[in-house]
Amino acid sequence: MKKIKIAISACLLGQQVRYNGGHKRAPFCTQVLAEWFDYVPICPEVEIGLGVPREPIRLVMENDGVKAKNVNDHKNDYTEQLVDLAQKRLPDLADVCGYIFMQKSPSCGLFRVKAYLPNGMPHNEPQTGIYAKAIDDAMPLLPKEEAGRLNDMRLRENFIIRVFGTDRWRREVLTDPTPGALVDFHRQHKFLLQAHSEVMYRDLGRIVANAGDGEKVRDEYFQLFMQCLSRQAKIKSHVNVLYHLLGFFKKELPSDAKVSIIKTIEQYQQQKVFLMTPLTLMRHYAEVHHINYLLDQVYLKPYPNELGLQNHL
Repeated sequence: MKKIKIAISACLLGQQVRYNGGHKRAPFCTQVLAEWFDYVPICPEVEIGLGVPREPIRLVMENDGVKAKNVNDHKNDYTEQLVDLAQKRLPDLADVCGYIFMQKSPSCGLFRVKAYLPNGMPHNEPQTGIYAKAIDDAMPLLPKEEAGRLNDMRLRENFIIRVFGTDRWRREVLTDPTPGALVDFHRQHKFLLQAHSEVMYRDLGRIVANAGDGEKVRDEYFQLFMQCLSRQAKIKSHVNVLYHLLGFFKKELPSDAKVSIIKTIEQYQQQKVFLMTPLTLMRHYAEVHHINYLLDQVYLKPYPNELGLQNHL
């Protein structure tokens, strides 16, 4: 399988680009995800010409907005340079399927970056790093996450699902801009979408009904598709989908096998087993009985099993 192109803060790969000459190497990114992702490392502070080591910068709340300034000398303002860099980098990011940012960074932090008042006192509302915000504004549908938040298994899984979903979209729909490709894509993602939002799944179905309208419909579909996957799937939603899947085996499976599957679904609902347990049974019986409709469903394998994410959900 061809690796998926992902942008990442360079310090997370172990590059010594931080203000103190160090790095923030993230083992999950370098040891696990690296098998599946082809990284595009970026350190915006270095790329705008700041040295290593260097005096740190911080976010400063001023009357005309948040700024990135030298901690010791607010006359050194790097805000415009960071915004300009983001614009300059957009062509290089056109084919990436996700972005992993360094948390707490005044340039790269995506969530809850500490900000200060001009007098040095902390501001009471956290902000987004200047470069990260410019990227987010320019590419709102691109899956993004902070390395620190990837320690949360549900956030990690949600990010990975969106990355692989974006990759499939580009490979299966953008390379074949026909109504049939969009219809097939929607069909294959049926149960995955239902697990995230039944309402959005139905709205997406109505968009697909107008698949003959070309690029506008595809853009509308992908926007809602990403919004749907951005919602974390709840246990109750997974349980509903699992029982729906079970309905495809009503003629093929003996009663004892059905009872076994129902037992694992109930155990998952009670959080006694992880999602991987009922899904493994579903995949097994779908393969044994050649139920191709289910085997085509992304829900049964939204990302490589080797990532082990469903062993924690």
